[in-house]
Amino acid sequence: MSISTRYLWNRYARYFNAEEGTIFPDDLPELSFYRRIRKEHTGSCLEIGAGSGRLADPFHMNSVTVALEPSDSMLDAWSAGDSKLAVRVQGFGEKMPFATGSFPLVCFPYNGLQCVPEKKNRNEILKEAFRVTSPGGVFLIEVSPIFARRDSEALTERYSAELPDGTRLVLREKVERKRNPDSIKYHMFYTTVGEDGEVTEKITLDMAVTYHDEIISLLKDSGFRDIIEWGNYDRSPYDDELSPRLLVLAYKGV
Repeated sequence: MSISTRYLWNRYARYFNAEEGTIFPDDLPELSFYRRIRKEHTGSCLEIGAGSGRLADPFHMNSVTVALEPSDSMLDAWSAGDSKLAVRVQGFGEKMPFATGSFPLVCFPYNGLQCVPEKKNRNEILKEAFRVTSPGGVFLIEVSPIFARRDSEALTERYSAELPDGTRLVLREKVERKRNPDSIKYHMFYTTVGEDGEVTEKITLDMAVTYHDEIISLLKDSGFRDIIEWGNYDRSPYDDELSPRLLVLAYKGV
């Protein structure tokens, strides 16, 4: 992730955090999935792209959880309670500030890899994930290959919602699909309506389109083996046409 991308997420953080758990309810199957993964793989844990601590509670165990996040604004948005559940570290996934073999469990949830538009940087993150995973440990990654089936969409209002502070947040979004390079752009126009009037800010997310075979190949090229694939948080088998997401658990040899 580049410095410019970190700046983008610093701007986007306030809207993202307003949506997660407030405008959109918590995804209980997702939280349950990561809580189960954490119980099955004990020891220290690293979460790549930890955001504002949305998964801090599911990842919390008696052993240390480390939350790696490049965005200042995301780290600043952690609640006092969540801040007690993990050690927060600011840094980039392409060059993690951890010793080789530090973590028995490394996770990159919530389409985080697709938030890195440059393919070279995505490859570097997976190689770094392999490096910091302990021998015999596991790496879990979540992506959405269904992005590849989404076409361009005209500007549409997605929601108009009242926030806890009494202001209203309105999102209008235009989707731009480019197949060369293979990416999808979300042009989001956030309008905040309050007592002093309304202000609109445009945020554009350039998301990488990833494919099942590409992810599996990259994991193997990075050194992982014994790969397990699921198509949803219920651990159902992955289906390229029907599954809403791809969750891959990959082992590092001893």
